[in-house]
Amino acid sequence: MTMPPSNAVLTRARVARRYVALVLVISGIAACTFNALGTTGGFLGDLRIVLTIGFLVLGPGWAAAGFLRRAPAAHVWLLTIGVGVAVTLLVAQIMVNAAFWRTDLALYAITVVSVPFLLRHAVVAQ
Repeated sequence: MTMPPSNAVLTRARVARRYVALVLVISGIAACTFNALGTTGGFLGDLRIVLTIGFLVLGPGWAAAGFLRRAPAAHVWLLTIGVGVAVTLLVAQIMVNAAFWRTDLALYAITVVSVPFLLRHAVVAQ
């Protein structure tokens, strides 16, 4: 027989999920800002690519995984990465098939869809 997790463990997990959601909101908005400003070289260019890739891989997935209740951390992270990669590949495939390769608009669209859910999860972590 296994013991259910204590309230302290659940509270730490909720706080961690809130922080991750807030970091993803900040990174998504920063990636869009760097993109809009046309930042390409130097340290800021490197920061832009890290923030963009990090947000595209983790942002949409964390927005979906935030709805899991009391799931183990491994399940949350697997769902996060799986959904993030799937969304990014699906959007890229649609752009290729439509011959409309606008990665900036794709980043903005994914951010606009993901950020409200991330903000919700930052306030109401489950």
